[in-house]
Amino acid sequence: MSPALQTTNTRDALVAEIRAQILGGALKPGTPLTETGLAAMFDVARPTVRSALQVLTSRHLAQQSQGRSLVVPVLDHEDVRDLYFVRVPLELEGVRVIVENGIALDEAERYLEKMEQMPNNASWADRVEVHTAFHVAIVDAVGSQRLSRIYSTLQDEMQLCLAQIQQSYPNPQDLAREHRKLLDEIQSADLDRAQSEMRRHLARAVENYETT
Repeated sequence: MSPALQTTNTRDALVAEIRAQILGGALKPGTPLTETGLAAMFDVARPTVRSALQVLTSRHLAQQSQGRSLVVPVLDHEDVRDLYFVRVPLELEGVRVIVENGIALDEAERYLEKMEQMPNNASWADRVEVHTAFHVAIVDAVGSQRLSRIYSTLQDEMQLCLAQIQQSYPNPQDLAREHRKLLDEIQSADLDRAQSEMRRHLARAVENYETT
């Protein structure tokens, strides 16, 4: 039993490290993710790498290239538009339920404060993680298990998209300020203002991607 448990732990640690490098920009879009290369880079066995790549593929953080190898996904404009085509109705409906029922957003506030307190030298991968946690907290506040379940399937692609528009946020605090405005509008108890700001917020992400 112990060797299998150790293999699983190593696999999970490798998944986490490769994921962090992808989301932080160290592994650029289109970078090959080969078993031999990753095994040498992280000093692990190839079966462990193979298992890790299966996990990353299932989470849309690795994709088949035109050849046989896997690569870091390259999201094109159509991919991003399609991702936000799905996100927009989910998050707007979440905002509606929150405003109409006066639901507190303590968890989202906690993640936003964490975002605001991050030092200027914080990694982009760490910023991406907190950003996604903020949006997840808003959706989870609705209290719908199925809404949260559907939204969770988008999280890694959401982070991958944000990882690829890092240059749109040269000032590290811009991301926090943008989300403070969003949270303030949702907490204003004015549904039109709240949904309008969420719509603008998501549209800006698409625009930022299309100008990279």
